[in-house]
Amino acid sequence: MQKSRQTRLTLAQVVDRIYRSGRITRVDERYFLQAMVADELLSHEEQAQVRNVFDRLQMGLLQVVD
Repeated sequence: MQKSRQTRLTLAQVVDRIYRSGRITRVDERYFLQAMVADELLSHEEQAQVRNVFDRLQMGLLQVVD
């Protein structure tokens, strides 16, 4: 399996888990930041997912846990 495919799948899984639980860990947050600055570009859908997670975080809709 290609690395980009694995990254996308993992990103989607992380986003899904965050939405279901209403919680984000510092590790999740760091993962998103790294994904956004990685050499490999995120698709428009992936970029939207990451922005949506950070928007929810800023609005207080997600609880930050360690």
